[in-house]
Amino acid sequence: MTTQTRTTRRTVLFATAGLALASLVLSLVAAASLVPGLPYDEPAHWSNVQYLLRASSLPVLGDPGVGYEAQQTPGFYAMAAIIAGLAGEPAFVAVRMLSALGQGILVAVTALILWPVTRRNVLATIAGAAFIALNPMLIVMSGSVQNDTWALVWGFAALALAVRSTRMPRWLHAALVGVLVALAVLTKLSMAPLLLGLVFAWLLRRRVLELLVAVATVAVLTGWWFVRNLVLYGDLTGQSAVALTGAEFQNEPLGPLALARTVLTYLTVPTEYLRNTIQAPVWVDAAAAAVGLVLVVGIVAICLRWRRAYAAWPLTAVAAVAVVSVVAWLVQVQFGWPVAFRTAYAALPFFALAAGAAVTLPRARWAGWTVLGVTSALQLAVLAWTAVTVSSLALTSLL
Repeated sequence: MTTQTRTTRRTVLFATAGLALASLVLSLVAAASLVPGLPYDEPAHWSNVQYLLRASSLPVLGDPGVGYEAQQTPGFYAMAAIIAGLAGEPAFVAVRMLSALGQGILVAVTALILWPVTRRNVLATIAGAAFIALNPMLIVMSGSVQNDTWALVWGFAALALAVRSTRMPRWLHAALVGVLVALAVLTKLSMAPLLLGLVFAWLLRRRVLELLVAVATVAVLTGWWFVRNLVLYGDLTGQSAVALTGAEFQNEPLGPLALARTVLTYLTVPTEYLRNTIQAPVWVDAAAAAVGLVLVVGIVAICLRWRRAYAAWPLTAVAAVAVVSVVAWLVQVQFGWPVAFRTAYAALPFFALAAGAAVTLPRARWAGWTVLGVTSALQLAVLAWTAVTVSSLALTSLL
């Protein structure tokens, strides 16, 4: 390893560590300041944790005191119940802190994904990690009780391992990827497109052994959950029994503009996640649109430069997972199912890659760092507005 290579890796390592720490601190601040129950679905997620603490068994839809999120796979709730039991009285805040910890880890794993995809491009890797680290939506989400963050941690880890060159036997490598995918699915079922995306990528590269081993591993580790649902509810996911909880969801198919707006919102601003109790002023919408424009430019850059700027297999895996995740979300939305774009967050590594691609477009190195600085400043500005607005809501609730 040359001195230049060591310096390059050290730069990425220190930058990623700094971004991960900053994101962790910001998420902890969100955990301490958000009004309890304000984030979307938080009361229902917390209800699952409390049930596990109380009954030491999995909740069953239709039983007294069981909410609609009992349809969710139990991975996060098991972790959270352990933390809550150890924490005692401040259990709710402790579980929020568990989510915040996941956000810090997520930033580090994002860099592990981007490093091989970008052929060890320092600026692209740091820019992609910064997009995740300073993302207002992800920070607010990770300051609440929910299963998304840790599902993403396991899912991103699976993708990072899948795109990594290794000397271990191919079957063992694929089995370990399958274990991580299974953890993601057992934390949140909406991570299933991650496996489908990897299967598609393996098929494109004719890696049949990896495909078979990974799928078999996931099936063995997650099959019990689907069998349980069949026995209890008569369907694989338990969706048919959600109505037994008294919860009703209404959703209409969205047009192209509405779809674009909700995607942009869930990539930039936490307004929808906070039940639209806060309304973004014009300048916040403009900042979100500017970040969205950076992502669009980055996606175009990836399409134009994919042969010379990116490693073939890692890019195939990341892109396939993103496409399958977004298509799965679109299909559900068009059927009128009430699913937020968070269910397509397995595509986030690709959006992080796009953020990195946009900043590497200028030939002058200083120009790329400038674009990164401006994009990060826009994200921080939106985050600052969110903090001020949410703090005012917290003060109002105390009066």
